[in-house]
Amino acid sequence: MKTSETKYAKSGDVNLAYQIIGEKGEYLILISGWVTNVEEAWNIPQLSAWLRYLASFSKLILFDKRGTGLSDNVNKNHLPDIKQRAEDLKIIMKSNGIENANLIGLSEGGPLAIYLAAYYPEMVNKLILIGSFAKWIKTKDYPFGMTRTKHERIKEHIFEHWGEPVGLNLMAPSVQGNKIAQDQWARFLRRSASPGTAKVFYEMNIEIDIRDCLKNVIAPTLIMHRIDDALIEYGHSKYLHDKIDNSQLIASEGKDHLPWFSIKRNEIIAIQTFLKDGNAIDNLKLEFLTIEDIFTLYAIKDYIQNNIQKDLNIKDLSKYFGINDYKLKKGFRLLFETPVIGFLTDIRLENACKLLMDPQETILSIAEQVGYVHPNNFSVAFKRKFGISPTQYRSTLTKG
Repeated sequence: MKTSETKYAKSGDVNLAYQIIGEKGEYLILISGWVTNVEEAWNIPQLSAWLRYLASFSKLILFDKRGTGLSDNVNKNHLPDIKQRAEDLKIIMKSNGIENANLIGLSEGGPLAIYLAAYYPEMVNKLILIGSFAKWIKTKDYPFGMTRTKHERIKEHIFEHWGEPVGLNLMAPSVQGNKIAQDQWARFLRRSASPGTAKVFYEMNIEIDIRDCLKNVIAPTLIMHRIDDALIEYGHSKYLHDKIDNSQLIASEGKDHLPWFSIKRNEIIAIQTFLKDGNAIDNLKLEFLTIEDIFTLYAIKDYIQNNIQKDLNIKDLSKYFGINDYKLKKGFRLLFETPVIGFLTDIRLENACKLLMDPQETILSIAEQVGYVHPNNFSVAFKRKFGISPTQYRSTLTKG
């Protein structure tokens, strides 16, 4: 998979840099935190691998918020608020004919993703929040995060040492002593923002408070957080989970704030299963499967849905997709909460119901179209599932 070329969308007088990588599945927009550079990101191997993973099952969109990376600079006296940033993202989507997408809000990108889900629900299919927050500063009515005094100390340290690998001890403690990682991080920061721009954006982030938006989020939401996150404490995500209906919370061990360092198996599984079916699967149930096995099971599911007229069986599916019978049968049941053959039968009969609405279609023709060689077997399966024969079902449609 090649790195995508950088393109530009114009929002008013500001040019916004973005990339699209991947050709499968739905659009997935990554809203990153603080400062970014869509081209320099590919020079951090761990980040590059994580992005390629996301793009293996989606059309992944990366972008630099105005003022950062390859997008136009902004007037420090007229900084973009969350409404302006939302409009910018809408412009990028519109310029590519995208009406809706899945969103990943990472760190400070989470509040923007939440804002979009709350006020533009038609644009957001599913929402993923990683190491994020609704409010970043601790106050009397919000017990999570750092005090303003501590934020000020961190801010001053960062900008006294801009150009060095500042913040890596909080962003990714696991590699803070690695010279290569230090150099990559320092270069990424320098190419993402000037010291002055990074400072004012940090000051903006301290003031973020989108708690009032949480009650309006209706999109299925996956919240992920590492319990000992060195930058954003875990309590932020517990708060989000409590306030957002229809949300799941996945906790992982570890201190690294950036999800592409010390990647956890349960995180990888949760992201893909959630985007596929809206439900993040419990990793513990699937320990006998590799990540590749899980990808294969999704491919098998898609294959079944698109080939219901074929004579499908466990043995042939296992051979065709290169997965053993045990993993196929048990893994499929756990991942999709139905046995393989049961899923095939359900898909066939659901399609049969649609075909029965057409009075020109005969029972024999319908049976053949949904994969039954013998019409009697079709009728038996149909009655077992719905309690009436195909003919009786058609009769109820006519009466209705």
